[in-house]
Amino acid sequence: MDPYEYIVNISRDFITLINRDYVYEIVNDSYCREMGLPREQVLNRPVAAVWGEEKFEASIRKHLDDCFQGQEIHYIDQFKFGPFVKYMHVSFYPFRKDGRITHALVFSHDITQLGEIESRLSNYEYRDPVTGLFNRRSLNIILEKEIEKAKRSRSEKLRALLFIALENMAKVNQVHGHEIGDLLLENTGLRIRRALRGSDFVFRFEGNQLTAILTNISRSTDAGKVAQKIHNAVAVPYDFKGTEILIACSIGIAVYPGDGEERNLLIQRAASALEEARKSGSSFLLFNAELHHEAQERLRLESDLAKAFDEKQLQLHFQPVVDLEGRIRGAEGLIRWQHPRRGNVPPLDFLPLAEETGLIQAIGRWTLFTACQHLAGWDLPEGFYLSVNLSSRDFADAHLPELLDTAMSKAGLRDPRRLKLELTETRCMQDPERTIARIAELREKGIETQIDDFGSGFSSLGYLKKLPVQTFKIDRVFVEALAESQEERDYLGRIIDTIRSRRKQVVVEGVGTAEQYAFLKEMRCDLLQGFYFSRPVPAADFEALLKRGQPLP
Repeated sequence: MDPYEYIVNISRDFITLINRDYVYEIVNDSYCREMGLPREQVLNRPVAAVWGEEKFEASIRKHLDDCFQGQEIHYIDQFKFGPFVKYMHVSFYPFRKDGRITHALVFSHDITQLGEIESRLSNYEYRDPVTGLFNRRSLNIILEKEIEKAKRSRSEKLRALLFIALENMAKVNQVHGHEIGDLLLENTGLRIRRALRGSDFVFRFEGNQLTAILTNISRSTDAGKVAQKIHNAVAVPYDFKGTEILIACSIGIAVYPGDGEERNLLIQRAASALEEARKSGSSFLLFNAELHHEAQERLRLESDLAKAFDEKQLQLHFQPVVDLEGRIRGAEGLIRWQHPRRGNVPPLDFLPLAEETGLIQAIGRWTLFTACQHLAGWDLPEGFYLSVNLSSRDFADAHLPELLDTAMSKAGLRDPRRLKLELTETRCMQDPERTIARIAELREKGIETQIDDFGSGFSSLGYLKKLPVQTFKIDRVFVEALAESQEERDYLGRIIDTIRSRRKQVVVEGVGTAEQYAFLKEMRCDLLQGFYFSRPVPAADFEALLKRGQPLP
């Protein structure tokens, strides 16, 4: 055997010689063995045929070309050998014959084990060994990156930094030992992780302090809501050998950019808020006192809203819809919350909260059942209808038709034409095709859908004409300046004419003055609604208006 061939083949490194046509002329045993191919399937074959065109063109070819130009190349890359992926240190050396570079001599050394060790060392560098959470060094890097993202983003501007102090870990360590203390610390970190979204981060800052970054929040006060969620998750007792172990926590919050636009300042202010929370005994505290008060109010309101159903604090009020002579032709049912301490809570204060918490569906169902009960119980004139607003979630609910059947059946409402549903233009256009199908389905059951707040969105009349609806309710914004501006009157007139030209009904909302009423009568819209005729009133007062039978106001 050729001694040189023996030396090449006994080497554990991969040794190949590749000519300028990118074809293997020498391959050693180690290389063929790792490739899982017999020598004849590698020798005298193009490199691209062995490694694939994509890998060859992406990296190997450039290194070979540089080598053919006289450069020595050294690099580390991943290579797939059968089912295994290995880290290889690859060296290309120009091979000269008669003073001319004719080949590339390639040595490849397997450093996979070194790469795994380095990866583990890196993991120790950026993660806490006790909890497995990111450590303080990671916090500095990730917070810096999140600040940069927020600065570049047009919409996702808000970030929050939470400092979380686990208050009685020292006592746990003293009574149960550090091993149990470390286990509880790790599990508490997992509880906090589960209380957050996948896009958020949790860190062990130092000792018994953890931190969290909320990467994108809709409003600053949402950080308080998340903090309360964390506080509740941490407070669930642990059971250790029949003994309950309780861990309490305090949380300080700083919000970017309001509380600081620089990493160290945010950390300082979150830590400061934590100290104040511990002194005051609060579960959480925002650095900004005004935001903290707002967040606490929002949490209390959310808790109270959940009780409102059981305590019958929700009411349906009714605002008349009149014809051009002021005669009542229908009404809109509007939900009101009569809070025992706050009094009347405006819908704009609690309906968005209901959307966020999922209570909006329960509210929607309650509204439907209550509306049907009133319709069935009143002595109503011919053609009278009652409309109620539905959220987009309610309207898209696959069970809505069955729910309507149940509500009408339970109330004893025999004529479905008495009930109409309102859907805002904006919500209507979120999924137009599905909306059209649902409106048509309800119409077959005798229930009409009205488009509410028409003109406040960005939908074209051309598309809205496809909707199988009979009634458009024009948004109050078009009424406010009627008495002062001929331009506004002309604009509204064109909208009304366009809708009526398609033989649709026009209801104008927000009529607040006699002057507006006079102009709208001239425009020949069909129906009117607004404070000029009546504010929304409780059921008994509305029934009295119906019995009186006189034009409004």
